[in-house]
Amino acid sequence: MSEIIKWGLIGASRVAAEWVVPAIRANANNEVVAVQGGDRTRVDEYARTHGIGRSFTSVEELLASGIDAVYISNTNEKHASCAMAALAAGKHVLGEKPMAMTLEDAEPMAALAKDKNLVLGINHHLRGMSTHIKLREMVKDGALGDLVAVRAMFGVLLPEANRGWRTDSVVAGAGIFFDLTVHDADLLRFILGEEFARVGAFTSNNGISAKGIEDGTAIIAQTVSGVTVQISESFAVKHARTSLELHGTKASVFADDVLLQRPGGTLELSVNGTRQEIPVHHENAYPRVIAAFVAAMKGEGQPLATGEDGLASLRFAIAARTAAETGRTVDL
Repeated sequence: MSEIIKWGLIGASRVAAEWVVPAIRANANNEVVAVQGGDRTRVDEYARTHGIGRSFTSVEELLASGIDAVYISNTNEKHASCAMAALAAGKHVLGEKPMAMTLEDAEPMAALAKDKNLVLGINHHLRGMSTHIKLREMVKDGALGDLVAVRAMFGVLLPEANRGWRTDSVVAGAGIFFDLTVHDADLLRFILGEEFARVGAFTSNNGISAKGIEDGTAIIAQTVSGVTVQISESFAVKHARTSLELHGTKASVFADDVLLQRPGGTLELSVNGTRQEIPVHHENAYPRVIAAFVAAMKGEGQPLATGEDGLASLRFAIAARTAAETGRTVDL
């Protein structure tokens, strides 16, 4: 690997342009040198707009262009095949969630990365938020006592610009489970420091998604230690704010305006009904994602979310979807 780490983008996406490309450039000795997209006119314009030197319509051509790592952010059904191609070509892979649409496609990704001694990370950027890091520390340090209940609310009105395949295409992996549930599952595993044991779910369609595709879900899950977790997720909530609540035997903590891409939000500690704000120094999570990934490429630590973490979040999302479809609790 050269002194300058050269990145290629598989997918000329909005999340890459708005968050990941600036994060790569914010890390010293990292450059975005190439981008791949399916439409020649669009990918050429994307490269010009974002100052990327080379553009390709073929993944194979991108992988042969002298890059060290790829960031994959095309539609969900393409994640696994593109990651496998990149790993087979000897490239480190930072993939968007979900890492695949099935466990049968996801498991070989993790195995191949291990076999080839390559870094496989999944962009669960919420792990890099200062609020969430603080919540993890509070749980780990016992500041809340023994946890007795957890609640998450990830409800937004999905912007028109972010709809399209996310709300209309079953083939591309539309719906709540692959968009929001994977994030919540990973973040709660990160904060709580344990795995989930079982999950149940109900879904709704409020007109944001096409008929037959869920745009809302209510999930109840239980961790291995027995903590009950409630998760509400929606593409159709216009007037609420995202939030997390952790309730323990010593105290409760309320996180408000979190679970988003931008840094921010507040934390309040509640003891005997009295609330006190917890100071938080906010930073953009995406440069933290890239910094940890690059360090892992150099043999120093691991990505914020590994391939194994991506597998766990995908397993949870698929189980929650199965629970909603069957009306039964699913063991994990």
